[in-house]
Amino acid sequence: MQISTYNDVVSRARELSRDLDLDLLFRTYLFIPRKILRDAIREFGGQLDGKLLDVGCGRQQYRRFLNCDQYFGIEWCLEKRPPVVADVTQIPFRDRAFDSALCTEVLEHLPEPGRCPDEIRRVVKPGGSVFFTVPMTVHTHSEPHDFYRYTEYGLRYLLEKHGFEIVTLRRLGGVVSVMASRGINLGCEAMSERLDRSALRGLRRLLVTPLAAGGSLALYGLSRLMDGVEQRDAIGWAAMCRRVAN
Repeated sequence: MQISTYNDVVSRARELSRDLDLDLLFRTYLFIPRKILRDAIREFGGQLDGKLLDVGCGRQQYRRFLNCDQYFGIEWCLEKRPPVVADVTQIPFRDRAFDSALCTEVLEHLPEPGRCPDEIRRVVKPGGSVFFTVPMTVHTHSEPHDFYRYTEYGLRYLLEKHGFEIVTLRRLGGVVSVMASRGINLGCEAMSERLDRSALRGLRRLLVTPLAAGGSLALYGLSRLMDGVEQRDAIGWAAMCRRVAN
C-alpha cells in the first residue's frame, strides 16, 4: 500500500511538473525557446484531429497536446524509439492516408527542405490541417545536419510553393526572448566549462541549475511583456496550414 501511494505521488508530481513546464526548466538551459514552442503546440494542437502524422516526431514529446484520434510518428533516428523509423522526405504511407499532420523544427535540418512538405501534402487529405514550426534565431544544433533559418517570408514562400494555404502565421518570441535565451545559454555553458576545470566540477549541476532556472523564469516573464514591442526579431515562426486540393 505504501509503495503504491508513493508511486501515485511521484506520478502526480511528474504530471504537474509537465503541466507547468518545470520539466523544461530543470532539464535544459534553453527553457525560454522550448517553453515558447511548447505553448504554440499546446495552442494549435487542438486543431489537429482525426488520423495524424507527426513528421520528425523525436520522442513524441508533443503527442499529449494533440486532438487526434489516431497518432502515427516517423523519425529517422532509431535511438529516439519512434513508432516508425523513416526518412521524412520519403514518407512510407499511401496517398491521402492522414487527416492532419505536425512538423515541428524539422525543415531546418533538411538540405532540400521542399521535399518534406511535398511528402506531407501527398499523405494528407485535401483540406487537412498541418502545423509547421521553424527556427529563425537559435544556435547551431544537431551538427552537421543544420542547414537553414527562416524568416516569415521564407516560410510563407516555401509552404505556399509546395501546396499549403497558410491560415495563421505566428511569430514565436521576440527580441527580448532571443537575447535572454542566448545570454542564459552562453553564460551557463561558460560557467559550466570553468567549473569543470576547477575543484568544484562535481558540484557543477548543483551550482549552475538554480542560476539558469531563476534567470530563465525572470527573463521569460519579461519577454512576455516586451516581445511585442520590437517586431524585427523572433525565436521562430509557426504556421497553421490547410492542405490545398489538387
